[in-house]
Amino acid sequence: MSNRVLQDPGLPARQPTASYWQQPLHSGLSGIQSTSLPTNRDVVIIGSGITACNVARELLQSRRDLTLTVLEAREVCSGATGRNGGRINCVAVLDYDKYYRKFGKEAATKIVRFELAHFDAIQNAAKDLGLEDFEKSEVREVGTCAAVFEDKQLEDLKQKLANFEAAFPDLQGRWRIADQKEAIETFKIPKAKGALVGQAGAAWPYRLITSIWASLLTSHSGRLTIESNTPATNIRRAGVNADYPYAISTPRGVVRARHIFHCTEGHASHLIPGLRGIIVPRRGEMTVQTPGDQFHQKDGAYSWSFYFPHGFDYLTQNARSGELFVGGGDVGGEEALMQPLGMGSDAEEIITAKAHLAGVLGVVFGQENPGDPPKMRASWTGIMANTLDGVPLVGMLPQSALDRTAGDRNSAEWICAGYGGYGMVNAWLCGRAVVKMFSGEDVRDWFPGEYVMSSERMERLQEKLEKVKGSQMHLKALL
Repeated sequence: MSNRVLQDPGLPARQPTASYWQQPLHSGLSGIQSTSLPTNRDVVIIGSGITACNVARELLQSRRDLTLTVLEAREVCSGATGRNGGRINCVAVLDYDKYYRKFGKEAATKIVRFELAHFDAIQNAAKDLGLEDFEKSEVREVGTCAAVFEDKQLEDLKQKLANFEAAFPDLQGRWRIADQKEAIETFKIPKAKGALVGQAGAAWPYRLITSIWASLLTSHSGRLTIESNTPATNIRRAGVNADYPYAISTPRGVVRARHIFHCTEGHASHLIPGLRGIIVPRRGEMTVQTPGDQFHQKDGAYSWSFYFPHGFDYLTQNARSGELFVGGGDVGGEEALMQPLGMGSDAEEIITAKAHLAGVLGVVFGQENPGDPPKMRASWTGIMANTLDGVPLVGMLPQSALDRTAGDRNSAEWICAGYGGYGMVNAWLCGRAVVKMFSGEDVRDWFPGEYVMSSERMERLQEKLEKVKGSQMHLKALL
């Protein structure tokens, strides 16, 4: 397992598990390609999920002179964004505690505010599409209930909430503790000791992102092309064509570019070998289940997390169909969390996680009695990306990350990846930030400095990698 996290993650699997979110494929984007591959482009974006989408959107809206080509190995938005849990959920109280321990108060405060800004930013982008596409995207605010099942967990939650409210006086009251009585009577979780209750968001991510891509193609048809089923297989930088120094090879030919944006999450180190062991793929399991006649919360107004002593699961109910989107299944402690690290293929499922998810709702909601319980309708996997220092990599790639000559502001490679499974509260605005950096704008007042890719950060990551490479400590550092 420890060697696996150092390996090439490869290209996305050609025959992935079928994600329910992607059924049916967007009629205007399925199989989309130009008649012939464009030759010279200002920008090539590799990937077509939420990050790539907002990188393209920001570039097209801010720079009227740029030409863009998107290279996607499979169908548009077929990767992590089209396979996730459908939640726009920053559990701010827990995230503040995590980042406070890692980086201190100032950084933790900035990261949490950055994550919290995502719901409004994504909802506004969805509204810009017009009423029909906005409704299709199903971006909506929901209540959130993070249930715990041991007394110690509840006491920890209370302390973390107190620390959070001391750091964020303007957010006091946005989250609260539900005691055991409320967890049982209101949230119908009979075995819970209590819960952290607040607000979050939900969406149909595939429909949202494909609708934005379609809108961008309509608005910028002369400057944007999307090349699906066109994987980038190699990158060379040479001075033969000084205007377009990068040559990106694909099975359909070569496209030259001034700038490359790597928006490939768990597959990033395939084309950036210097990041192997630093940004690592992690496979996750998702299911969709019919609620059955015993499920108490039928209006789609809540998103749940179930925090067990050795792992957690999450659940969002679709507001229209009532279907339950349930993910997680990593409940075997640290060892179970390590198991999917380094797995870059979404063509296989995690059988133990799937088995757990198939039965967890009946147990958590106390529905083990005869009746019509939730039933699994579909299951699939997706590939996330964890980084060695626990935060995304956003910015220009330095020479130390590359096995080819690095660029500069006139012509460079950029990365925006490594969200650790929390892309919906990181990716959209990381995409905005990397475009601002590309344009030479200062993002320090709103963007977490810990996320910024730099020579100094890369040096720290390489030093850490050398210390832990191939060991159990390497795996722990990636969790």
